[in-house]
Amino acid sequence: MPTIYDEFPYPGKAFGQTHPDHLATLALLFGMTPAPAEQCRVLELGCGDGGNVIPMAFGLPRSCFTGIDLAGSAIARGQKIIDELHLTNIRLQQFDVMDLSADFGEFDYIIAHGLYSWVPPEVRERILEIAKSRLAANGVAFISYNAYPGGHLRQTLREMMLFHTRNISGARERVKGARELLEFLVQSHPEQDAYSMFLRFEVEALLERKPECFYHDELEEHNHRFYFHEFIADAARHDLQYLSETRLLNMQSGVFPPETSDKINALSQDDDIVREQYLDFLKLRNFRQTLLCHAGIALNRSPNSECVAQLSVTSQARPSSAEPDVRSTAAEEFNFPKSGKMSTNHPLAKAAILHLGRIWPQAVPFIELLRTARNLSGRDDPSAGAPIVEDSNWLSDMVLRLFAADFLELCVHASKFASTVSDRPAASPLVHAQVRASLNITNLRHASISLDDEAARHLLLMLDGTRDRQQLLAELRSHLAPAEVTAGQLERKLEELAQMAVLVA
Repeated sequence: MPTIYDEFPYPGKAFGQTHPDHLATLALLFGMTPAPAEQCRVLELGCGDGGNVIPMAFGLPRSCFTGIDLAGSAIARGQKIIDELHLTNIRLQQFDVMDLSADFGEFDYIIAHGLYSWVPPEVRERILEIAKSRLAANGVAFISYNAYPGGHLRQTLREMMLFHTRNISGARERVKGARELLEFLVQSHPEQDAYSMFLRFEVEALLERKPECFYHDELEEHNHRFYFHEFIADAARHDLQYLSETRLLNMQSGVFPPETSDKINALSQDDDIVREQYLDFLKLRNFRQTLLCHAGIALNRSPNSECVAQLSVTSQARPSSAEPDVRSTAAEEFNFPKSGKMSTNHPLAKAAILHLGRIWPQAVPFIELLRTARNLSGRDDPSAGAPIVEDSNWLSDMVLRLFAADFLELCVHASKFASTVSDRPAASPLVHAQVRASLNITNLRHASISLDDEAARHLLLMLDGTRDRQQLLAELRSHLAPAEVTAGQLERKLEELAQMAVLVA
């Protein structure tokens, strides 16, 4: 029986925070022994057209992936991509989560992203049952959901939109009507009082969404919100325990003054669930992406920096100065495009961050980063009196702090791609398939990238490893006006694509 998702498809895309390597990294930091991403079993509930799970299968050929969804048309779209890529390690099935049984097997990672809050109570209960019964002994379950207290604000707008569209039929027409209401609300409050500021902030975020996302996220019959402690209590009934959030930054109280952190600690009385609930109150959280594991596992409640030595590191850091001094104790400022700025005067830190920025988007094993940073900073010189063990301990602590602040990324399994442009560049076959199907593009780091430029998308299709620069330029000029494409523009675009991690070696 067709669903509303068949009538009004939700566009699939990759979510890096759900990737098994990211889940394995967090599990390792909190004391678990997770399955390696390169050889694991993954189940995604509500997979849609496979926009998230298909790129995982493409990048991890020795792992096995299963995606289920009620929408048959979405499964069919995903299957076309699977067939085009000749993937044999993934199956997509039109299936109801209520009917999922033991013969589906056991999984190291179970993903339910954008599902839990949008289904009735009995389906939510079934999701937690699956997370318990189908999860391997050292497995990790990812479940995202709308949260209170911030959800109260969005719920207010949802109720207004539902009232306004109560007599409107058709998904697209309801989206149009809801958008008109939101615009009317904002325009009717030009003054900068508390209510108008709330309206503007929330409405602008909603209006940026594609119509399909807007409808399914905000106007569906089911859209439920939960306090964190309520969700964890429900998980505990199924013998599941809280592992972490997908971003350590969301678990930190360091963004507040020290006296606030002290007060939170006093209120929580060493109860991590209570502590995070108070953080949600302070941050007005409206969405959570929570990791669960089996209740019997003994966890480190603080991430272990000793594990950092087993990981690889990557960062898009850029120094503010043209020639940063990494050998003195002069302070240097570094910019992080998605996270802000930081300053440090420690030579080892400056050298490590500088090196990470230079090799971005490639990841480097921690041991290699330590060796390079010691060399750049001069601390590997015997006369410097800097023992490598001491530097290793210091750098691993720093790397973990920067990871918790979203200044860098950690991974167990580093993705493989070309970060420099070869004589005959080639783009990922996955990207070729996605461009041809007009789908969201996923790079080889499992991140969705925005590429609305028609010329760039056409260029990607030509990057098959058979064309040199002259051939690429000639074909681009035949597709576009010749004067619009110069050799320099082509080179810059190729460099941009390399930085996006869509090229293969």
